[in-house]
Amino acid sequence: MKTKNIFSILFLLGVFLSFTACSDDDNDGDVAVRQIAVTPNSVTLKPDATQELTVEFFPSNATNQRLTWKSSDEEVATVSSQGVITAIKPGSATITAVAEDGGETSTCSVTVSLNDPVTVSGEVSGTWEKYTVVNVDGHLYIPAGKSLTIEEGVEVIVSTAGQDANDTKIEIIVRGNLYAQGTEEAPILISVPAGQRTTANTFARLWGGIIGSETCEEILLDHVIIEYTGVVTTLSSPSVTGGLFKPAGGEGMVAFNTNNPSGKYVIMNSVFRNCGEDAMYVQGGSCIFAYNTFYAVGEAGGEAINVKAGCKVDAAFNLMYSTNTNALKLSNAGADGGDRFQAQINGYNNTIINTGWRRDPSKPKGGCIWGEAGCLIHVYNNLMVNCMFGAKAPGFGVDATEGPDLNSKIDYNFYASGTQESTVPQHMANGTVTAYDGFKPNVQDVVYGEHDKAGTAAGDNDPLFANFPFNTNPLLSYTYDASWDFHLEAGSPALSGANTDFTPYFASTGITVNGKTYTSPKPASYFGAFGQK
Repeated sequence: MKTKNIFSILFLLGVFLSFTACSDDDNDGDVAVRQIAVTPNSVTLKPDATQELTVEFFPSNATNQRLTWKSSDEEVATVSSQGVITAIKPGSATITAVAEDGGETSTCSVTVSLNDPVTVSGEVSGTWEKYTVVNVDGHLYIPAGKSLTIEEGVEVIVSTAGQDANDTKIEIIVRGNLYAQGTEEAPILISVPAGQRTTANTFARLWGGIIGSETCEEILLDHVIIEYTGVVTTLSSPSVTGGLFKPAGGEGMVAFNTNNPSGKYVIMNSVFRNCGEDAMYVQGGSCIFAYNTFYAVGEAGGEAINVKAGCKVDAAFNLMYSTNTNALKLSNAGADGGDRFQAQINGYNNTIINTGWRRDPSKPKGGCIWGEAGCLIHVYNNLMVNCMFGAKAPGFGVDATEGPDLNSKIDYNFYASGTQESTVPQHMANGTVTAYDGFKPNVQDVVYGEHDKAGTAAGDNDPLFANFPFNTNPLLSYTYDASWDFHLEAGSPALSGANTDFTPYFASTGITVNGKTYTSPKPASYFGAFGQK
């Protein structure tokens, strides 16, 4: 009897173990792919060079280990079915491995360069030749009286390692001149190592930014991409020890900053993205900021363009998507009656989308365009869509010490609200569920001009973008889709009615930087930055 019981127990145990083995994966015994990892995850090659990639599967005994490979730009680099990269011409591409089982992916960033990579830190000047990869492993300083020229296609890769016991991150301090001249086909990239350019790091504040000191005379950024800035400063940050940005550590750094009222600064055709704080925070200089794109700017606060005393600025034909607080913050803060003269700004023909919603709703400040503290501003022809509030100017027309100079003008702007709603409890409590709720003329501090265009309800006044989900794009989203097209379709109410009867500061005289004169664009008769194709 005992022998029979033992055999019964062994039989049941065998059945249990068989069932357990089958339950781990498919009934046929296949082991599924959970993840793959490409090695290396970034390479720099010269034209005609090759690099074989390897792939590790997780788990390592996955049954189906077949892959497909693809290149994001086969004119720059191709990849074979065996994962062998061939460099074609200078530029950047992403190689992606895709597992046949489950579609798991992993990537390798490829830079094709005519030159060998270089590593720099400390004082720099001269020229970084086109398509060079420049690895920055320490703070950079362009000395007063000297210049650094960065040519097309250069990739500036900033280390995210701490530089001292305070874990101070890298900053680029411009005491002389900086000329970064990319092209549409080969922009200059100033970023972090490829493996850290992830969605999770959107607001990770991985390095400082570009800081123009009191002796910086000229900066040109043309076709430049700047990303992953906004690190919190320490007491040993160069911007802090140099008295350039904030008087003490603990402040979020900005992507671009100036300090010289006599300086000349031109930023055009460039992209600022994934910035923990402001993209631009200018405290001095004659400036043209035109044809730029801003998105995913500001984690808990932050503007696309933040102007202080000592500046004369034309900001025009820019696209600002989902900046945390404002697209344009215009202030005369810091005026001293001397070099820090009254801030003077023309903000015109900008397309501004979804700004303001990510600001702490218990501390609403702006949400579109904000004017304050005695600055002289002319705000015309802006296309403001799905923003938290309309243009605001506390005390405007009553108290110039709180609001803008009484000679300022805010008019000829176009407001449009889609029907999508915020589900943030504070927004619901405040009665700002749709953008239209913040556009109403009775909203505190909102300034409406005689010639503004606005609808009478959410969903009205659709500007008819060529390709943008006006009524469905989430209000708090900062994810930018490169396929969006903000040109206006025929029949758009935003194609006419804007103001062309004013002259930007630098439309005729221009600003001469590195021997070339740049002029501000003339105002357009349509609203926003793009018009009709």
